[in-house]
Amino acid sequence: MKAVYVRSQGPPDVLEYGDLPDPLPAEGEALVRVRAIGVNRLDLYTRAGARGMRLPDDAFPWVLGGDCAGTVAALGDGAAGVTLGDRVAVNPCLSTQPVPRMLGSATQGSYAELVSVPAQNLVPIPDSLSFEQAASLPTVFLPAWNIIVEIGHLQASETALVLSASSGVGTAAVQVVKRIVGARCIAATGSPEKARAALELGADAAIDYEQEDLGVRLRDLAPRGVDLVVDPSGARFFADAFGALGRNGRYGICGVTSGYEAGIHLGQLFAKQLRVFGVFMGTTGQLAEIVRAAADGHVRGVIHRSLPLEEARAAHEEMERGQHFGKFVLTVPG
Repeated sequence: MKAVYVRSQGPPDVLEYGDLPDPLPAEGEALVRVRAIGVNRLDLYTRAGARGMRLPDDAFPWVLGGDCAGTVAALGDGAAGVTLGDRVAVNPCLSTQPVPRMLGSATQGSYAELVSVPAQNLVPIPDSLSFEQAASLPTVFLPAWNIIVEIGHLQASETALVLSASSGVGTAAVQVVKRIVGARCIAATGSPEKARAALELGADAAIDYEQEDLGVRLRDLAPRGVDLVVDPSGARFFADAFGALGRNGRYGICGVTSGYEAGIHLGQLFAKQLRVFGVFMGTTGQLAEIVRAAADGHVRGVIHRSLPLEEARAAHEEMERGQHFGKFVLTVPG
């Protein structure tokens, strides 16, 4: 099979495109013929060996990639829930116990024509949903859905703040807040162009945190405080966003791209009766709900750019520059 892989970890130029042996589905697994792959920050960290993603010396060549969609090409013994030829999306979260394990970082990934995954991680997708759209959903919509719907219990009468609104999770969160819950959405992002794009996506207000004081603008836009924060970025904005929470506010964290450590004002925590919680991905059942919402036209993956698989290096380079709005998707001919 053709694949994009690394023989050592490092900058984008370690990515190679070439031939590797076809994988075989183990017991309980399905072999997926990949048609589209979503590119995520975890792919960049795994490629670089950053943020705890060092691979053992005997792991190479290593295929990156988690999010993907395609068709079921073969089934291992005991695989259930899908049949040959089914169009499917993959939940790349293989398990969370005792630590999270993701396709492409814990096991060989999906930057390839074929990938073998547990059949229980597959969600059938209708013909009306493109492979590119399906591949753009899991890693961004699952944490957003969990923070907003499952744990944060955002109500239509409330206000949510979405940090890093131009990111994959951010663009997903804006849509879940507006199109699934129907609540008010304040988007925070890093340029005038991205702020305009967030408004076009449905946000009620947008803050350019590179040009505006985030805390001051939040007090202007939500003088009584926001009810929920969706934070895929981590330390950089924590103090301002946490301070903007109103009484009974909830703060959901699903990423630390801007830093790991932040301080909590304990007086605000108990006086306002706040909740802070973390989310790591979500269940395959939740992904099925998201796929239905996408198929019905309620939400969509915001795709900044689609490129053929062999141009994965260009996607990584552009993603690292941070000027994009939404996701990069790699495609594989059928």
